Formats: sequence, structure tokens, C-alpha cells
Amino acid sequence: MKRFAVLLAAVAATAFAACHINLVPETDFTDPKIFDLASPSPVTGLPFVVEVETFSNECSGRFKMIFREDENRISVDEYNRWAMPPAAMLTKYLSARFAAVPGAPGEQPKPVFSLDGSVLTCELNTQKKEVALMVHYFITEPPEDTFKISGTKSYNVPVADDSAESFAAGMHKAAELFADDVVKLLETELKNRPAQKSAQKPL
Repeated sequence: MKRFAVLLAAVAATAFAACHINLVPETDFTDPKIFDLASPSPVTGLPFVVEVETFSNECSGRFKMIFREDENRISVDEYNRWAMPPAAMLTKYLSARFAAVPGAPGEQPKPVFSLDGSVLTCELNTQKKEVALMVHYFITEPPEDTFKISGTKSYNVPVADDSAESFAAGMHKAAELFADDVVKLLETELKNRPAQKSAQKPL
């Protein structure tokens, strides 16, 4: 009887193994996707030079993507991440956009401006389907830094859906819009300088 029980147990174990039954539940694992901003070509023909300093990161999430579900609730995406914090990505993008292009021999030196600031918001609103980027910036003119422009720019870029791919595309567009605004600010400043100098001349 004892031998029969041992034989029965052996047969049952063999059949159990043949069925490939896994008692440990399988868990879904997804490799995180990493996103970055594509580096733009340097903008040419500007009447000034922009030296980009390091922007600081004051928004939530750092490397993780942030999705705003409603006014007071956000979610952190564990599977889709930035290659670096948003402020570092913006710094890299602007550095490429404003990379100094050597002037022609004998050309008059261009005014040099310094640009830095902080990223306050970088998120995708899932209800509105738009990427929100808010940047606080400072523009000075070294070495005296007597000239200064500062302010805050907010951008809301519509996207097709609330996917990580759309988030990255919207962030890239928002960075492009910020760079365009910096150009407009400095072009206006240089345009107004002759009039300012004339107004300062003694009568």
C-alpha cells in the first residue's frame, strides 16, 4: 500500500510538470520609454548673441512625466520619462538654438546677452489635451548687467492625445515658442536703443 502511494505521487508529479502549470502569477513588465527634445539648428542672421546659462528646475516630476488629471490632481508616469529634468532639456535646446555663428572678417561685434531662468511648469493636461510650459526668465547684458529684462512666459500647446509621444512633441513646440519670444524681446530692445540714446542727449 505504501509503495502504491509513492508510485501514485510520482505519476502525479510527472503529470503536473508536463502541464507547465505556473503557480506564481505572472507580472506585466514594461521597459520605461525615455524622451528628449531634438536639438534644433542654430538660428542665423541675428543682430545679437545669446549666451544661455543653466536654467533651474522648479516643476514637479524631474525625470518623470507629469499628467494633470484635473485642477488639483496630477499623476506621475512611472513608465515614460525624460532623458533629463525639463530645465536641463530647455537649457540644452536653447544652447543649440542660439549657438554662436562666427561673424564675417571685419564685421562689427554684436551685443551679447545672457539668458537664464527656471522652469515652473511642465505637464500635459489630459482633459484639455494640451502641454503646459511655464518659464521664468532673466536677460542681462554682461559685463555690467545694467540692462535687464525679466518676466514669465506661459505656453499651452494643443496635442493630439494624452500619450507620452504627444507630450514630448508639445514640449518641443513650447520650447521653440519660448526661443522665438526671446528673439522678439531682444530685437525690440535693439530697435528702441537709438531712440533711447537720442532722448538722453542734453538739449
